[in-house]
Amino acid sequence: MKKELRDEIKKLCRKAFDKQKSEISTANNYKQKFTTRTGLPAKDGWPKGPIYSHRHFDPSHCIKNANVQATAIWAAVLNGSYEPTPAIKYSIPKPTGGLREIMAFSIPDAALANVLFRAARVRNRKRMSPFSYAYQPDRNVFDAIIALGQFKPDGKLIAVQIDFEKYFDSIPRNYLEKLLDDEGTVSLTPHERSVFKTFLKHKYGAMGDFWKSNFQKRHRGTPQGNSISLFLANLANDPLDRKLSRQAGRFVRFADDVVAFCDRHEDAELISHRFDEHCGSSGLRINREKSPGIAAVSVNTQEIRTIPEFKYLGYSLSSDGLKIPAGKVRHYQQKFSRLSHIYLIQPLKFGFNPLRSSASAGFDWDLLGLISETRRSMYGGLDERDIQEFIWKGYRLKRMQGLMGFYCILEDPRRLKILDGWMVNHIRRTMVQRNKILKRDYGVTCPTPSNSALISGSWLNLGAWTGDPEEVEPGLPSFVRGWRAARKHYLTFGLEDVQPPEYGGDSGFNVVT
Repeated sequence: MKKELRDEIKKLCRKAFDKQKSEISTANNYKQKFTTRTGLPAKDGWPKGPIYSHRHFDPSHCIKNANVQATAIWAAVLNGSYEPTPAIKYSIPKPTGGLREIMAFSIPDAALANVLFRAARVRNRKRMSPFSYAYQPDRNVFDAIIALGQFKPDGKLIAVQIDFEKYFDSIPRNYLEKLLDDEGTVSLTPHERSVFKTFLKHKYGAMGDFWKSNFQKRHRGTPQGNSISLFLANLANDPLDRKLSRQAGRFVRFADDVVAFCDRHEDAELISHRFDEHCGSSGLRINREKSPGIAAVSVNTQEIRTIPEFKYLGYSLSSDGLKIPAGKVRHYQQKFSRLSHIYLIQPLKFGFNPLRSSASAGFDWDLLGLISETRRSMYGGLDERDIQEFIWKGYRLKRMQGLMGFYCILEDPRRLKILDGWMVNHIRRTMVQRNKILKRDYGVTCPTPSNSALISGSWLNLGAWTGDPEEVEPGLPSFVRGWRAARKHYLTFGLEDVQPPEYGGDSGFNVVT
């Protein structure tokens, strides 16, 4: 165990070094883009390097002392005196709005959590419900969505969806400790059980309080930011799985996202009652305002509340199959609007390099950068030739990831067509706005391509391109075309080479501001 712990400490240190290099590279890249677009030098104020509140957060220190740290931590675990270094509390924005509090644990403590999490997860894989898809070594979000698609409405399907209120933050500690002590529910070694309970009451503090040793103690919820939190989150809802299995046997659970299905309203009421029972015994709370509750999924109005489709894990299910939810369409429109603003409008507040664009010469390098960034987010790094050659000639793709990789299971692409049309119109309108600003403030003009020119890429005069013409792709990428490639890849090769997104994360149009 000491060797595994030492290796995990070194692995996390190398990961921290890679993250630091990536942040420095991103900052330098942004500075270079700012200077290139505006013709002005970028101001100082970029990160000078991390400041560590404790040496166990410093990867340089930990990688040199990995063997000593592993030996000391494991000895403390064996004699029952282990206690993690106080964690640092951060607040990060949620994809759906608001803030989520997470904890940054020291490198040795995170390593111990990872090692014990993997061991406990493998040992309990067969004990956990077969309807639970989160944080399992052989399952991911795609498996949950595929299971969801098997319940396609063919007349009337009644869905019961419940949203737990601040699930990870609100699970009572005494409830989790009771589950950890129940050998009939979970299989743990005495040392794993002791460490898991210790993390349930770990100390933490904000960065400013850390220097003053002004710490608080966890009394409720799981230690988010720690892999043990994933195991505990699954364990907390395992009793609910057992109740639903006995009641219906038709449900999908991904962490705290649960949806159950039935054919009769009476059964739906009983399923809803099982959720109430689980909350009563666990201390969890249902968010009544956000919970969809009981609804018939049908295109025809039923006697109870009827919805044409319901949302789950970034997809929605209707009689037409799996599709992108309407809310996700708006979400991607907002993210692309932000991306286009960063590339085409925002730099003009500071200055403009006239070598970047010329309407008469037929080039616009900022527009080309926007198109390239959009393609990278949608296709996951694949270029247009890769996509088209796979669709028409069947050439094997290196991988399938990015936004369209996530939607490879999609069955109804009509909302993708809407996104394609909206994206072309949005770029054209943004280019008209940009041209007005350039004429007014800088006395220059940029191309204002038509929709067809944006789609085909004919807006770019390849004679102005100094590199290899084969390396530039000025035509807009397509949501529908990317989906066709992703769908074909899924149906031909399965999901082995498709990278699923992280739970709670976001796919596509990730930009640095």
